[in-house]
Amino acid sequence: MKRNLSLFLFFVLLGATRAQIIVIGHTQINSEPIGNVQVSVMNGKTIEQSINTGKKSVFNLQLAFGKKYNIVVQNPDCPVMRFEIDATNVPADKQNIKMVHELDLPFYFKNDEDVDTTVFSKPCQLVFFDGKSKMVTDTAYITKFYKSVIKPQKIKTINTVAENIEIPATIAARVLLNDYKLAVKNQIINIYDAKGTILRSTKTDRFGNFAVTNIIPSQMHKIEVISTNGNISNATNVTLYNATKDHAIKTASSNNKAEWILTPTDRVKLIDNGYTSNIGGKLIHVSKGKKVFFANKTVYLCNKRNTVIKKTKTNSFGGFAFDEIKPDQNYLVGVDAGEIQKGDRIDLISKDDQFVSNLDTSVASRVATRITTSSNEKYNALSVNENELRMNVNAKLYGDNVQNPIGKVKVLLLNDKYEVIDSTTTDDLGLFKFKYLPYLKRFFLSAENKNNQLDVFGSILMFSNEDNLVKIMTHVKGTKFVYKSLPVEVNNIRDLELDDPWLELGSFKKLTVSADNKVIIEPILFDNNKYDLLEPAIETLSKIVLALKNNTSIKVEISAHTDSKGNDNDNLKLSEMRAKSVVNYLVANGIAANRLTSKGFGETKIINHCKNNVDCGEFEHALNRRVEFKILSK
Repeated sequence: MKRNLSLFLFFVLLGATRAQIIVIGHTQINSEPIGNVQVSVMNGKTIEQSINTGKKSVFNLQLAFGKKYNIVVQNPDCPVMRFEIDATNVPADKQNIKMVHELDLPFYFKNDEDVDTTVFSKPCQLVFFDGKSKMVTDTAYITKFYKSVIKPQKIKTINTVAENIEIPATIAARVLLNDYKLAVKNQIINIYDAKGTILRSTKTDRFGNFAVTNIIPSQMHKIEVISTNGNISNATNVTLYNATKDHAIKTASSNNKAEWILTPTDRVKLIDNGYTSNIGGKLIHVSKGKKVFFANKTVYLCNKRNTVIKKTKTNSFGGFAFDEIKPDQNYLVGVDAGEIQKGDRIDLISKDDQFVSNLDTSVASRVATRITTSSNEKYNALSVNENELRMNVNAKLYGDNVQNPIGKVKVLLLNDKYEVIDSTTTDDLGLFKFKYLPYLKRFFLSAENKNNQLDVFGSILMFSNEDNLVKIMTHVKGTKFVYKSLPVEVNNIRDLELDDPWLELGSFKKLTVSADNKVIIEPILFDNNKYDLLEPAIETLSKIVLALKNNTSIKVEISAHTDSKGNDNDNLKLSEMRAKSVVNYLVANGIAANRLTSKGFGETKIINHCKNNVDCGEFEHALNRRVEFKILSK
């Protein structure tokens, strides 16, 4: 529709005017058309042309060659923006050509907390003559500009100055059963003042973490965790850690709860105004009753105004992840609406394959689900820690300009302590890739200058894998090239994904020595005293089927285990039937039976102290209910 409109305007203007340059602009906000835009062509402080789009989301300007134009666009709800058109370098023999240039102008809400309105003091786009026959947009400039619109997250800092306890702050902590470092997850947290009034209630996530904003630390007197359904046994040691785990407060549980009376030092240590968390999950495409992984598709993280903050791509299991999630915020996680047909749906499941929600909200050109990063089951289910994240780093190196790709150069990836994490070599096009590395919030890149091969260049250009300019760096002869990434730049060349051992195994052509005899524990769930597979278990087994089909060089030994509750012999038989249920599902879905073996161990391999006649809470018993997959070479 947009292009048809452009052609229509082009022919109208062609017959109605002798202007050599015709600019057609499309105005939008969050990928949706926006009207009431005032467009002014400025010459110094003088307005040469002025247009108001009214209800329309398109405008056209008629400009002459030989001038440099400063064009201001504004909407009452958005920051004032401007773009420049340089028509001064068009040769005389080209000025008889009518040049039509079409551009998109994405607006942002001026009171959007994630938008840096100061960047709009610069032009948002630059348009110039391409030296041949048309006007073009400087794509490197526009990419860099719109990347700068979204404010980067601040590096995590901890306030330790006692005076700050009178200022509203973010309080962040983690609750663990101290003897076994076991997370007290999805339990109620109450923060009290000295009078016994609750200042704030929330819940721990799946790692025992919680964070609340806008708390005056000096008013905090006590923090309490309340367990439900006997999850914490009496007299169990429970520890409250601060977010960096360098401060701990211990207590003992009683009557399914534990409480900590806070000292002035405790209050200061619990302040963390830079606290962020991570979320991740998997997307399943459901069409005509058939489920497939929503693989290799773009996923967007948007704020409450639907401004895109980050985007990534799902892996082959439909997995995705986002870091630097702020507490007590409203987000949208969504995908392009064009990726699904009418009647289809996208299911969001957790890392542990529990159903979380559908993408049931239509916003602009996407379907999404809303997530509030506070006390609620959806956010808690999607929480992931840094150990569950993996990162991929992709970029291209050029010398001086994009005509000079820097090939066959060794590139090192270093952590913030300058320790080498991995190395690779650029290909003939200057491209280098680091795949499936442990998550790093900050990293550096270094390229060896062997035989001074970089010294022929004055500058090193780094582009993303999508050919967007990331950085221009001056090269000093005789030295290595070192790139110290800024927080705002990291996401331009790094993609995150959920750690999943089956993803790695499924990509192997041949089993490596390190993977042989590897044991993978999965949360294969069953109803009490039953061995029928539940829906979350089927989601988990679906990825195992895909991995085993992709890698026929491995076989799997499956063992099922129970907790100590109930009769020993009954538990043994139950575990045997559960292990067989897993094997039967894999065989029914195309895995050869001779690649699979199964055994039930009942409660004979308890992994903590919760044996017969030992008082344990539900958290401790749950550790023993598991299905293990031992990976073997054929």
